[in-house]
Amino acid sequence: MANDNLGQPLRWYQRFGGVMMVSVFASIIAFILLIVGATGYYYWQIKQGNGQVLFEKFYGGISVAVKNNTKSGGINRSELEIANAPFLGNNNAKVTIVEFVDFKCPYTKAEAPILREVMQKYGNKVKLIIRNFPPSDNFHPGANQFANIAMCAYQQGYYWPLHDWFFEQQENLGGKLSETDIEALGAKFGWDVDKMNKCLADQNTKVAVNKDFADGYRFGISGTPTFFINGEKVEGVIPFSAWELFLNNIK
Repeated sequence: MANDNLGQPLRWYQRFGGVMMVSVFASIIAFILLIVGATGYYYWQIKQGNGQVLFEKFYGGISVAVKNNTKSGGINRSELEIANAPFLGNNNAKVTIVEFVDFKCPYTKAEAPILREVMQKYGNKVKLIIRNFPPSDNFHPGANQFANIAMCAYQQGYYWPLHDWFFEQQENLGGKLSETDIEALGAKFGWDVDKMNKCLADQNTKVAVNKDFADGYRFGISGTPTFFINGEKVEGVIPFSAWELFLNNIK
């Protein structure tokens, strides 16, 4: 019985070429699993609110870059840190943080009060610039409209109250706001409703929001919140303790 297979042709996987093919295929699968696993790990870290893990792992050199006033490789900061965007803090600060936001993103919402606390304590050291990165309505219904409304509120000086309100009410807000909703917000915050409506109808408003998104995509953003600290990209929810540790070292 042991010699029943003697003299029979080898199957494809028993031949040299077949063995090599199986080995190569197994190596490819192992490599793909490694990449997927690493990507999944970092995605999980970001979405679980562990942005500080990646902050410390990959961007420990930010403090050195800030102290030495070095430039970020590959990013033109003048295109990132635009002048006509909402900001808080010291316009001449040594540290400039650009945050790309999505008003319908729960992780951006989680970061919003943290950044408010950061700016209250370190506003003299930091300039915080906000730019828009709303996904399609299929993913976050109303996100693009909210960004447009926020930019129009900015033109009338009501950006930050609306910014905070959008995040505070995120779970209570559905898709797009109606004209009646926008009028009610005008009464709440005090903006001129006619000017708001004209601004929302203005193609320049849509272009500004779309440019933010296009720039974010060009700078390698795949989700929110994403920060650029003096041009260095950091992703995910970063707790106050991590910001504090970083900013305490900036003199």
